[in-house]
Amino acid sequence: MVEKRVGGPRLFAAREGKLAMEVLAERSGLENWSFAAGRLATMWNVAKRVLSCWHLKLSFPFTRGNETYQTCISCGARRRFDLDQWKSVGGFYYPNRG
Repeated sequence: MVEKRVGGPRLFAAREGKLAMEVLAERSGLENWSFAAGRLATMWNVAKRVLSCWHLKLSFPFTRGNETYQTCISCGARRRFDLDQWKSVGGFYYPNRG
């Protein structure tokens, strides 16, 4: 008895435990799709970095509760601040708006 595949590559891939992209790559003969996807992601990250906010205008340090941070005046991103060493620590993050 022949199994009938219903639902396209996504449903079939879920049954076999494969990613849908893997199934599509196998069907189309693309061997290096992960390499191409990796290069695309790298180009996207570079474009975001160049075209997005560079966080050049930072506020004075604020302490709220037990957290001290600086805020970017342009976009609202925050960066933790160490009062003992008087310098910024870690990367920028956006606060939860909930």
